[in-house]
Amino acid sequence: MAREEMAGGLTRENLHGIWIALTTPFTADNRIDTGVVRENVRRCHAAGLHGAYTTDSDGEFYAIELDDFRTLVEAFGDECQNVGMPSQAGVTWLNTQGTVDRLRIAADSGVMGAHVGHPVFMPMTPASFDRFWEDVSDAVPDDFGLIQYNTPRQPHVLGGTEYRALAEKFPKLIGAKYVQAGVDGFMDVRRQAPELSCFAGEHVLTAFAMHGARGNYSWMAGYNPTFMLDWWDEIERGDWDAAARRNERLHAFGGIAKRHLVEDGNLHGIIGKAMSAASPFLVETTWDTRRPYLPVSRKGWEGFVRAAAEEFPDLAYRP
Repeated sequence: MAREEMAGGLTRENLHGIWIALTTPFTADNRIDTGVVRENVRRCHAAGLHGAYTTDSDGEFYAIELDDFRTLVEAFGDECQNVGMPSQAGVTWLNTQGTVDRLRIAADSGVMGAHVGHPVFMPMTPASFDRFWEDVSDAVPDDFGLIQYNTPRQPHVLGGTEYRALAEKFPKLIGAKYVQAGVDGFMDVRRQAPELSCFAGEHVLTAFAMHGARGNYSWMAGYNPTFMLDWWDEIERGDWDAAARRNERLHAFGGIAKRHLVEDGNLHGIIGKAMSAASPFLVETTWDTRRPYLPVSRKGWEGFVRAAAEEFPDLAYRP
């Protein structure tokens, strides 16, 4: 399936492929660097990636207040439209109003879909959960695609039964970002809500693709998009042996990230930003992050760069 099939809008039937998780670039005075945002969109499109998304966990959504969100997403959405790049934005926030505000900005900026995580801190009652999804659905036009961000870092990790109910009630829900590793849970979602386009993480991509995963929301694409696109080509061809070998290679590569970038507890965008800065693919002028989360140390970053060059020269991005 080609990227162009998503050009007219994201649907349950056409959402697919390798979507890059863009990190959020900051200027020296801690503002959104919209010039870098636009250049990175152009690079993603030229590399052949199926889509790009911003302001999710790798985009430090938790550190981006509404004014900065608007600045970032307006530039991102505009550039995606300029080059014809399918686009999504993360809209997770602490409460419904914050989520709805971000959804409206994304839709008004020409972004095609959004990753919706549940409000953090405490679980919602069943009635509150239903009202949340009603408000989310009502906030966007009919051709805007909603993707549920199913992460255990937020309340209400969903299974097949919950997805079936949401899919039946909300036709704007087109997919799920399924980050868990249990194949039984993934197969239950696919069995009960087969109409949804479920994406899997890199750590289980080959195995889950054998059970119907339609794509990957990718941190690795920020380091080497060619590796990820070749992997997806192998999956689409049904070359499962080659896809399995590639998955094993990525697991080993993840080991040096754990040794050098995790340090004393770094996660998500903190690691992804440092990894992107180690590759020539994207413009990553620094790997600075927003407090309270401090960036990877220079010592850790330099150790990762050396280890990647010595142990994984085959994974280096070569334009």
